[in-house]
Amino acid sequence: MREGLQYCFENNLTNIILETDSLVMVHILNGDCETPWNVTMEVNSINRLRDLMSVRVQYSLRERNTLADFFSNLVFHFAGTYKFNLFQEVPSVGRRIINLDNTVVHN
Repeated sequence: MREGLQYCFENNLTNIILETDSLVMVHILNGDCETPWNVTMEVNSINRLRDLMSVRVQYSLRERNTLADFFSNLVFHFAGTYKFNLFQEVPSVGRRIINLDNTVVHN
């Protein structure tokens, strides 16, 4: 989250919707519950970045966010950093998810 917000800030992307499949993290970042000591530094870093931009944090079911799940698994399994500048650079599985997401109306 922090690295994503840092990227947005550095690239002047300031109206952000930050989605996570962790409802606890949504509550922590929105100040609805106490921050556990073991994530305090990371949460403080995220909140400092949030103060510089317009960031809305919201919950998203993992099952409804297949594209984010695809990208997180890609980075996790291959232990690398990826940057896609063009739609055509995204692996074919990711492109199919994007195309499917553009045709489906979610409730």
